[in-house]
Amino acid sequence: MLRILIQKYPAPSPVSRNLIIAILFGLFIGLFLLFFEPFDINLSTNRNKVFKLLFFGCITTIVLVLFLYIFPLLLPKVFSDKHWKVRHQVIFYLVILFVIATLNGVYTNYINSLSFSWYNYWWIISRTFVLGGIPIAFITLLDYQRKVKLNTNKASNILLSNKKEFLKDSEETRHQILTDLKNETISFNENDFNYAIAVGNYIDMYVLVENTLKKVTYRITLSSFEKQLDKTSSLIRCHRSYLVNLKKVESITGNAQGLKLELKNQSEIVPVSRKYIPIVKQSFLKNP
Repeated sequence: MLRILIQKYPAPSPVSRNLIIAILFGLFIGLFLLFFEPFDINLSTNRNKVFKLLFFGCITTIVLVLFLYIFPLLLPKVFSDKHWKVRHQVIFYLVILFVIATLNGVYTNYINSLSFSWYNYWWIISRTFVLGGIPIAFITLLDYQRKVKLNTNKASNILLSNKKEFLKDSEETRHQILTDLKNETISFNENDFNYAIAVGNYIDMYVLVENTLKKVTYRITLSSFEKQLDKTSSLIRCHRSYLVNLKKVESITGNAQGLKLELKNQSEIVPVSRKYIPIVKQSFLKNP
């Protein structure tokens, strides 16, 4: 059971869906407190009761926006699929829960004109973790199992649908890509290209040079590189940080983070994130 905690898991990413989740969850918390008034919140005689109870939801929303959107946006190296595991996700959620509980506890004291008490603080923290911590850990483990099963099935479907070997090297296609440096052009044969990794405003491109895989760095973003490719090219964006030549794919597997592409005669495993799974799948299936 504990082995699940060290398995790879999708890291939080700055996507609009997380903003929607933060708003909806905050609204739920505010309305829940307004109607049920748990934790001895007593504002029955206060004419600003509705506003003050809904502000608990605002606190929740602000914290969730920070943790689910702002922090992943500002700290991409920390929130990276490369290192993120199930245990990180559980701890991440527990930290969010701790921050929300702390701020709500301080706010509760403020609106009830109470002085700070360590006893009351730990009372709020302990009950918050009992009510939220255990379900969070349980749901995360269930979600891990669901993602693994879903992505494993997707990988199997691609393999079953593509009866032949994956795309073979075809006629030579040569690409000319303009970089961000004046008068610099990247020129390469498609069959020699294996994959590229985004490194800020640069890319590390891995190509075959005299049958040896070489890394070459260019000043160009992966998005700009992708836009200059022909639409019929087998070079496909598969992750926010990766672009791969599908002709070099030897096998496909799935895990909680998405799909994994194993390349011919290489140890590098190229990830396919959830966003790009439909694109990669379609690219394989249209070339049976």
